[in-house]
Amino acid sequence: MKGIFVNETGCVHYALMLAHGHKTIETRNRDMLSACVGERVAIVRTRRNVHGGYKPQIVGYVTITRKAFCKAEDFDKWFWNPHGDSHLVAPQSKYAPQNGKGKWFYFCADAEACVPYPLPDNAVRHGRSWCEWEA
Repeated sequence: MKGIFVNETGCVHYALMLAHGHKTIETRNRDMLSACVGERVAIVRTRRNVHGGYKPQIVGYVTITRKAFCKAEDFDKWFWNPHGDSHLVAPQSKYAPQNGKGKWFYFCADAEACVPYPLPDNAVRHGRSWCEWEA
């Protein structure tokens, strides 16, 4: 199975928003999740630079249906799109486009939350964006 890493900082719980279907677009600065397009993936909640943080946990599942590049000037209109797609990243967030660069959008569907459980020990990381393991 494949899983995508979703970092959480402060009180914004992006991973849980994805798992519950409130956030339907996951973004990346580079095209890093192409291997996951068309697949059902686990949402792996992570926390970096947080004292007393936790190990990566699976909090749910989504199907990544497609990807698209979004220019920086168009990013804000997807905060809450009338068509139902949203990334829920505020313009002032550190996850918003930086230095005029755009972002890659990965559209998520069929969200399913679960009781959080640890990432399997046999998970192989593919950079900071995704991992996979034998189920």
